[in-house]
Amino acid sequence: MIGYISGTVVYSDSQKSVVLTNSGVGYEICTSTPMVPNKDVALFISHIIREQSQDLYGFETVEDKKFFEMLLDVNGIGPKSAFALISHVGVQQIISAITLENVDILKSAPGVGKKSAEQIILSLKDKISKLEVGFAVKENPVKTGAKVKGDHKMDAHLVKETLAACQGLGFKDHDVLPMIQKHLQEGIIQRPEELVKLILKELR
Repeated sequence: MIGYISGTVVYSDSQKSVVLTNSGVGYEICTSTPMVPNKDVALFISHIIREQSQDLYGFETVEDKKFFEMLLDVNGIGPKSAFALISHVGVQQIISAITLENVDILKSAPGVGKKSAEQIILSLKDKISKLEVGFAVKENPVKTGAKVKGDHKMDAHLVKETLAACQGLGFKDHDVLPMIQKHLQEGIIQRPEELVKLILKELR
């Protein structure tokens, strides 16, 4: 199994890149964005072997690779859908969406429908709660409010109330959630209204 490739990009488009290694072998790798030709790259690889084909999916971090493979364990989620989630939504927002049971964020990825999004939440919610990756939400906080900067564990009620308020104002969850994450990491916020005001300053 191929797990890591480093070399020079000789071709790239919006879906795949060809990376030429020092051994003279060029590997065609599924990548989320076009890569710069003649540039050296190093990618963690998820090697998918099927009866009639083999595909290489490239990731900049080993965490993205591991999360991609975790998504593949969900019934009905294939490599293309899992890769679309990692590429278009991102690991931190996927974790947030699963923890908050937010189907709409997962549906924003190409090829992921409502049933698939619900299955992802059902299958991975317990696993996500045990992860130490990126943005997590605490379900039963001791007291309301986010902790100090650097602590990624946040009050689920605070996040949900803020999302609901922003939805009422016509904003999409996948646009708002990164801002919620940023502001909660920057300082202590105790009420949804405070968060909404900060977010509106950025969006308007």
